[in-house]
Amino acid sequence: MDNDPYDVTIVGGGPAGTTAAIHLARGGRRVCLVEKDTHPRYKVCGGGVLARAVNLLPVSLDAAVEQLCHRVELHFWGKGLRFSAERSMPIIYMVMRVDMDMLLLSAAKKCGVEVLENYQARDLAEGERGVTLFTDRKPIMSRFLIAADGVNSIMAQKAGWPANGFSIPAMECEVPVDPPTLERFRDVARFDLDHPVKGYSWVFPKKEHLSVGVLTMARGPVDLKDALRVYLERLNITAAAPLKPRGALIPVRPRPGPPARGRILLAGDAYGLAEPICAEGISNALQSGMLTARAIIDGGMDPARVESIYNRDLKMSLLRELESAVSHARLLYGNRYLRNLLFRFKGEMFCENLVGIMMGKGRFADIGGPLRMLLRGTGWWKQERPLDA
Repeated sequence: MDNDPYDVTIVGGGPAGTTAAIHLARGGRRVCLVEKDTHPRYKVCGGGVLARAVNLLPVSLDAAVEQLCHRVELHFWGKGLRFSAERSMPIIYMVMRVDMDMLLLSAAKKCGVEVLENYQARDLAEGERGVTLFTDRKPIMSRFLIAADGVNSIMAQKAGWPANGFSIPAMECEVPVDPPTLERFRDVARFDLDHPVKGYSWVFPKKEHLSVGVLTMARGPVDLKDALRVYLERLNITAAAPLKPRGALIPVRPRPGPPARGRILLAGDAYGLAEPICAEGISNALQSGMLTARAIIDGGMDPARVESIYNRDLKMSLLRELESAVSHARLLYGNRYLRNLLFRFKGEMFCENLVGIMMGKGRFADIGGPLRMLLRGTGWWKQERPLDA
């Protein structure tokens, strides 16, 4: 049996890879998942799972949830502006990524996925009958390969894809605090726009600490470590132990070219599917993982059909939505004058609709571009209630 080729090899044990593995295994396919680390392993992530992402998960998230946030606050650094939106249902589920990833990986194993941990993918070769993955231990044969190995995807590089369109730096740390400080931020996901420059900072409450981070869309150098220090001081957050900030890159533009070529499909950060406003990538990672599995199953394991289905479905869903989100990101981070004018009149409505999108009850594509909203009185400008009311 070990000498027989798998139907699908998946490189990467994050949300995109494990979701694809679970759907494929449930669809009767023989799947091998290759992961370079050994779970449980730490992942740099704020750990805020949007309600729309929870709805896409192939398993229940309950065992990994540390706190539920029913309110989102949007602050403007140095301007005294504050907007908020609240829902009876959770908007963001706060988790530790190590727990969430372990939950998904365990579910994949229960579905019959063969998981090979501590295997480093090195190279690949595509042939007429399948793909050979070369690792630091042994070669692995399969009919298809899904690359879900993150922003710096080795598989995408080896398969000939160009680099990501645009990746932004972020820095996050888990901040141990005293009970009064923890209570001050309980049940609220806080975002502070314009700190650092062309970016935002966040505070996510967890069970026994706060996840605090900063990111920027600026293309020039930004001292994120200093921005994090200033942010903690500004919010009067005093750590009860030395901090260990960790940095990461978030791909907010897809790689040039289609997401599938022949027998190789890219999913999640490997293709560059993080949403460009909040730089949230879990939702689209889950959806792309599901779409890769669906394409392979619906395509009858035929490379031409699988490629066509995945390229079409990803374009019609995620890529069109990302194109719409880009116009709003440019407003928020690139045109502060127009943005401040819009928020002066319709800031609450913006926040309400953003929360609707977070909950999966609205899309950026449904509400038009910000300039049209402002000048023509459409989109948010004419809406009398939020998208998820």
